[in-house]
Amino acid sequence: MDSTKEAFLDLIAKLDDSQFHEFEQFARSAMEEYHGKIHNHDDDVNDLVEDSHIQGFQPVSDAKMSHLARMIQDLRKRVPISAEAPGEKIVIPDSKEYADYTDKNTVHVDGFLFSEDDVDELCDEGKLSRNYCLDCQSTSTKPLNFISHSASVLQLQFLYQVVLADKVKDKVIVDVGSRLGAVLYTGFLFTRARKIIGVELNEWFCKLQQDMVQKYRMSNRVEVRCNDIRKTPELLSKDADVVIMNNVFQFFNELPVQQEIWNFIRTETSKRPGLLLVTLPSLQDQLKEAGLPATKTMRGWVKEVKLDYENGEYFQSERII
Repeated sequence: MDSTKEAFLDLIAKLDDSQFHEFEQFARSAMEEYHGKIHNHDDDVNDLVEDSHIQGFQPVSDAKMSHLARMIQDLRKRVPISAEAPGEKIVIPDSKEYADYTDKNTVHVDGFLFSEDDVDELCDEGKLSRNYCLDCQSTSTKPLNFISHSASVLQLQFLYQVVLADKVKDKVIVDVGSRLGAVLYTGFLFTRARKIIGVELNEWFCKLQQDMVQKYRMSNRVEVRCNDIRKTPELLSKDADVVIMNNVFQFFNELPVQQEIWNFIRTETSKRPGLLLVTLPSLQDQLKEAGLPATKTMRGWVKEVKLDYENGEYFQSERII
């Protein structure tokens, strides 16, 4: 105990006057969070936070953001910069949006693990490049295309703090194609959802998520199912209150398979009126990318939920009718 106190005082001594107030707020927030975990009334602490939030906005404590940062650092040690699973085959969509994208000029950098500033640092360290050579002459270069298969921390904050701020308490969230588990971990930290379930087909990603869930003690509310969503129809037709689909099919399946999956999702979610579908890109765009008539497919199935917010381009929400 004495050595811990001494270490804490050493930390404070390193702060200047302008930093002290911010550190004090962080320390208080961290103590509240961990006190709740130790004494098994974390639910009470979180309920107080949620009940006091401004309508349409759910705040997230500094302590929880620091906890998330530790998880991200852990994941960076476990996965490559591209965040691709061993042997994973990613298909660049054959569409107008990705017409100039090829295997040679496209880099996969996970947006959940690396911000733009992080990418800049990786480039400065020589671990990544932003350009590629057109004809093996150093002066003839062109910017690489960057693709992420996860939502960024900023996007996930927007999702849970704004889009779903007052819609998920005691509800069940299902993330289709959960990969690294970004939606699961942030859902655990940022919401009071009763259950957050990730469905992932790739066994390597499933094992990664399960390890993280166990290590960071999330198993009371987070579950990972290693399966094809088409083999778990009850999740969509009975269990889920909110279904999240972030860039989920177009890079991993050929068009006929994408169409089959979307038809399956339409059929099963239609059995649960009131269910929220949250998609990135928009549902219309994803259906078009799959070669399906968006307007016809959505008619009689979903209606768009209008959200009152500024700069809300990240996620689109649809309600099953």
